[in-house]
Amino acid sequence: MLIGLAGLTTPNPESGPAFKADMVPATATRATAFVPAGWLLEKQISGDLNGDNRPDPVLMLVERPSASAPEARRERALVVLINEPTGQLRRVATSGTALYCTGCFASDRTVAPDLAISKGTLSVRHLSGVEQSLDVTQRYRFDNGRVRLVGESVMQSSRLKLDTTYKRTDYLTGQQQTEHIVADPADPSGAKQLVTRKEAKVPTAPRFLEDVNVASLNL
Repeated sequence: MLIGLAGLTTPNPESGPAFKADMVPATATRATAFVPAGWLLEKQISGDLNGDNRPDPVLMLVERPSASAPEARRERALVVLINEPTGQLRRVATSGTALYCTGCFASDRTVAPDLAISKGTLSVRHLSGVEQSLDVTQRYRFDNGRVRLVGESVMQSSRLKLDTTYKRTDYLTGQQQTEHIVADPADPSGAKQLVTRKEAKVPTAPRFLEDVNVASLNL
Protein backbone atom coordinates (compact mmCIF):
# COMPACT_ATOMS: atom_id res chain seq x y z
CA MET A 1 0.00 0.00 0.00
CA LEU A 2 1.10 3.52 -0.71
CA ILE A 3 1.40 6.14 2.04
CA GLY A 4 0.52 9.79 1.38
CA LEU A 5 0.36 13.17 3.52
CA ALA A 6 -2.32 16.09 3.93
CA GLY A 7 -3.77 18.27 6.91
CA LEU A 8 -6.16 17.74 9.80
CA THR A 9 -8.28 20.83 9.30
CA THR A 10 -11.48 19.73 7.58
CA PRO A 11 -11.90 21.30 4.14
CA ASN A 12 -14.73 23.79 3.87
CA PRO A 13 -17.58 22.00 2.06
CA GLU A 14 -19.79 25.05 1.55
CA SER A 15 -19.63 25.32 -2.24
CA GLY A 16 -20.44 22.22 -4.27
CA PRO A 17 -18.35 21.00 -7.17
CA ALA A 18 -18.57 23.38 -10.10
CA PHE A 19 -17.18 20.79 -12.51
CA LYS A 20 -19.47 18.50 -14.51
CA ALA A 21 -18.56 15.81 -17.04
CA ASP A 22 -20.69 17.39 -19.75
CA MET A 23 -18.45 20.46 -19.62
CA VAL A 24 -15.82 18.57 -21.64
CA PRO A 25 -16.09 16.54 -24.87
CA ALA A 26 -16.36 12.75 -24.94
CA THR A 27 -13.49 12.59 -27.44
CA ALA A 28 -10.93 14.99 -28.89
CA THR A 29 -7.52 14.90 -30.54
CA ARG A 30 -5.78 17.18 -28.00
CA ALA A 31 -5.71 17.07 -24.21
CA THR A 32 -6.24 20.83 -24.04
CA ALA A 33 -9.69 20.34 -25.60
CA PHE A 34 -10.78 18.83 -22.27
CA VAL A 35 -10.14 22.08 -20.40
CA PRO A 36 -13.49 23.91 -20.29
CA ALA A 37 -14.01 27.65 -20.23
CA GLY A 38 -13.29 29.13 -16.83
CA TRP A 39 -10.73 26.46 -15.95
CA LEU A 40 -6.96 26.05 -16.25
CA LEU A 41 -4.78 22.99 -16.82
CA GLU A 42 -2.82 22.85 -13.55
CA LYS A 43 -0.98 19.60 -14.20
CA GLN A 44 -0.87 16.83 -16.81
CA ILE A 45 0.73 13.41 -16.50
CA SER A 46 0.69 10.40 -18.84
CA GLY A 47 1.08 6.68 -18.39
CA ASP A 48 -0.35 3.43 -19.70
CA LEU A 49 -3.59 2.80 -17.80
CA ASN A 50 -5.22 0.11 -19.97
CA GLY A 51 -2.23 -2.05 -20.93
CA ASP A 52 -2.01 -1.13 -24.61
CA ASN A 53 1.44 0.52 -24.34
CA ARG A 54 0.07 3.94 -25.26
CA PRO A 55 0.39 6.90 -22.86
CA ASP A 56 -2.97 7.88 -21.39
CA PRO A 57 -3.25 11.50 -20.19
CA VAL A 58 -4.60 12.47 -16.76
CA LEU A 59 -5.45 16.14 -16.30
CA MET A 60 -5.70 18.13 -13.07
CA LEU A 61 -7.79 21.24 -13.65
CA VAL A 62 -8.34 24.25 -11.43
CA GLU A 63 -10.82 27.08 -11.66
CA ARG A 64 -9.45 30.36 -13.01
CA PRO A 65 -8.79 32.89 -10.24
CA SER A 66 -11.19 35.76 -9.85
CA ALA A 67 -9.76 39.15 -10.78
CA SER A 68 -11.49 40.68 -7.75
CA ALA A 69 -10.47 37.90 -5.30
CA PRO A 70 -7.39 36.07 -6.63
CA GLU A 71 -6.76 34.32 -3.27
CA ALA A 72 -10.29 32.95 -2.96
CA ARG A 73 -10.94 29.22 -2.80
CA ARG A 74 -11.01 27.52 -6.20
CA GLU A 75 -12.27 24.03 -7.05
CA ARG A 76 -10.14 21.38 -8.73
CA ALA A 77 -11.20 18.61 -11.12
CA LEU A 78 -9.67 15.40 -12.42
CA VAL A 79 -10.08 14.16 -16.00
CA VAL A 80 -8.83 10.71 -17.07
CA LEU A 81 -8.38 10.01 -20.78
CA ILE A 82 -7.60 6.89 -22.79
CA ASN A 83 -5.40 7.18 -25.87
CA GLU A 84 -7.22 5.28 -28.61
CA PRO A 85 -5.47 3.49 -31.55
CA THR A 86 -7.07 6.07 -33.86
CA GLY A 87 -5.19 8.90 -32.15
CA GLN A 88 -8.34 10.18 -30.46
CA LEU A 89 -8.40 10.79 -26.73
CA ARG A 90 -11.49 9.38 -25.03
CA ARG A 91 -12.82 10.62 -21.69
CA VAL A 92 -13.34 7.68 -19.31
CA ALA A 93 -13.68 9.43 -15.95
CA THR A 94 -14.11 12.89 -14.48
CA SER A 95 -14.57 14.19 -10.97
CA GLY A 96 -15.03 17.54 -9.29
CA THR A 97 -14.79 16.00 -5.80
CA ALA A 98 -11.70 13.73 -5.89
CA LEU A 99 -9.21 16.56 -5.33
CA TYR A 100 -8.86 19.11 -2.54
CA CYS A 101 -9.52 22.65 -3.67
CA THR A 102 -7.09 25.54 -3.36
CA GLY A 103 -7.48 27.17 0.05
CA CYS A 104 -9.22 24.13 1.56
CA PHE A 105 -6.66 24.25 4.35
CA ALA A 106 -5.19 27.33 5.97
CA SER A 107 -1.68 25.89 5.64
CA ASP A 108 -1.65 24.76 2.01
CA ARG A 109 -3.07 27.49 -0.18
CA THR A 110 -0.33 26.94 -2.80
CA VAL A 111 0.17 23.18 -2.52
CA ALA A 112 -1.46 21.09 -5.24
CA PRO A 113 -2.31 17.38 -5.00
CA ASP A 114 0.32 15.08 -6.49
CA LEU A 115 -0.48 12.71 -9.37
CA ALA A 116 1.55 9.71 -10.54
CA ILE A 117 1.07 6.67 -12.77
CA SER A 118 3.07 3.50 -12.13
CA LYS A 119 2.40 -0.01 -13.47
CA GLY A 120 -1.07 0.93 -14.61
CA THR A 121 -2.09 2.49 -11.29
CA LEU A 122 -3.00 6.16 -10.90
CA SER A 123 -2.07 7.55 -7.47
CA VAL A 124 -3.52 10.78 -6.10
CA ARG A 125 -1.80 12.18 -3.01
CA HIS A 126 -2.88 15.08 -0.77
CA LEU A 127 -0.64 16.86 1.73
CA SER A 128 -1.57 19.41 4.36
CA GLY A 129 -0.93 20.44 7.94
CA VAL A 130 2.09 21.38 10.04
CA GLU A 131 1.73 20.63 13.75
CA GLN A 132 -1.08 18.28 12.87
CA SER A 133 -0.85 16.60 9.49
CA LEU A 134 -2.88 14.37 7.24
CA ASP A 135 -1.42 12.30 4.39
CA VAL A 136 -3.91 10.73 1.97
CA THR A 137 -3.04 8.60 -1.06
CA GLN A 138 -5.78 7.06 -3.17
CA ARG A 139 -5.01 4.54 -5.92
CA TYR A 140 -7.08 3.90 -9.04
CA ARG A 141 -7.01 1.40 -11.91
CA PHE A 142 -8.77 1.23 -15.25
CA ASP A 143 -11.37 -1.54 -14.92
CA ASN A 144 -13.96 -2.53 -17.55
CA GLY A 145 -14.06 0.93 -19.06
CA ARG A 146 -14.13 2.85 -15.77
CA VAL A 147 -11.58 4.17 -13.26
CA ARG A 148 -11.94 2.19 -10.03
CA LEU A 149 -10.70 3.05 -6.55
CA VAL A 150 -8.56 0.06 -5.50
CA GLY A 151 -6.69 1.30 -2.44
CA GLU A 152 -6.32 4.11 0.06
CA SER A 153 -3.67 4.98 2.62
CA VAL A 154 -4.06 7.62 5.32
CA MET A 155 -1.50 8.89 7.81
CA GLN A 156 -2.78 11.25 10.49
CA SER A 157 -0.32 12.58 13.04
CA SER A 158 0.36 15.17 15.73
CA ARG A 159 3.92 16.43 15.99
CA LEU A 160 3.34 17.73 19.52
CA LYS A 161 1.83 14.56 20.95
CA LEU A 162 3.96 12.11 18.90
CA ASP A 163 0.71 10.43 18.01
CA THR A 164 0.30 8.83 14.57
CA THR A 165 -2.44 6.71 13.02
CA TYR A 166 -1.92 4.77 9.78
CA LYS A 167 -4.89 3.29 7.94
CA ARG A 168 -4.37 1.16 4.84
CA THR A 169 -7.33 -0.15 2.86
CA ASP A 170 -7.37 -2.57 -0.08
CA TYR A 171 -10.77 -2.20 -1.73
CA LEU A 172 -10.21 -5.24 -3.96
CA THR A 173 -9.74 -7.72 -1.08
CA GLY A 174 -11.62 -5.76 1.58
CA GLN A 175 -8.63 -5.89 3.93
CA GLN A 176 -8.03 -2.88 6.17
CA GLN A 177 -5.27 -2.41 8.72
CA THR A 178 -5.06 0.41 11.24
CA GLU A 179 -1.93 1.11 13.29
CA HIS A 180 -1.80 3.59 16.15
CA ILE A 181 1.66 4.71 17.31
CA VAL A 182 2.14 6.78 20.47
CA ALA A 183 5.08 7.71 22.66
CA ASP A 184 5.54 5.42 25.65
CA PRO A 185 4.58 7.48 28.74
CA ALA A 186 6.96 5.33 30.82
CA ASP A 187 9.92 6.59 28.79
CA PRO A 188 10.82 10.19 29.81
CA SER A 189 12.87 10.66 26.64
CA GLY A 190 9.92 9.76 24.43
CA ALA A 191 12.14 7.47 22.36
CA LYS A 192 10.11 4.31 22.93
CA GLN A 193 6.86 3.87 21.09
CA LEU A 194 3.76 1.78 21.62
CA VAL A 195 2.01 0.31 18.59
CA THR A 196 -1.49 -1.13 18.38
CA ARG A 197 -2.82 -2.84 15.27
CA LYS A 198 -6.37 -3.60 14.22
CA GLU A 199 -7.57 -5.64 11.26
CA ALA A 200 -10.97 -5.07 9.69
CA LYS A 201 -13.00 -5.93 6.62
CA VAL A 202 -14.59 -3.32 4.37
CA PRO A 203 -17.06 -3.75 1.48
CA THR A 204 -15.53 -4.74 -1.86
CA ALA A 205 -18.35 -3.39 -4.01
CA PRO A 206 -16.70 -1.30 -6.76
CA ARG A 207 -16.23 2.41 -6.10
CA PHE A 208 -15.22 4.60 -9.00
CA LEU A 209 -13.54 7.96 -9.36
CA GLU A 210 -16.91 9.68 -9.62
CA ASP A 211 -17.93 8.22 -6.22
CA VAL A 212 -14.95 9.64 -4.32
CA ASN A 213 -15.35 12.80 -2.27
CA VAL A 214 -12.17 13.67 -0.34
CA ALA A 215 -13.98 16.35 1.66
CA SER A 216 -16.01 13.65 3.42
CA LEU A 217 -13.27 11.16 4.26
CA ASN A 218 -14.08 9.36 7.51
CA LEU A 219 -10.74 9.68 9.29
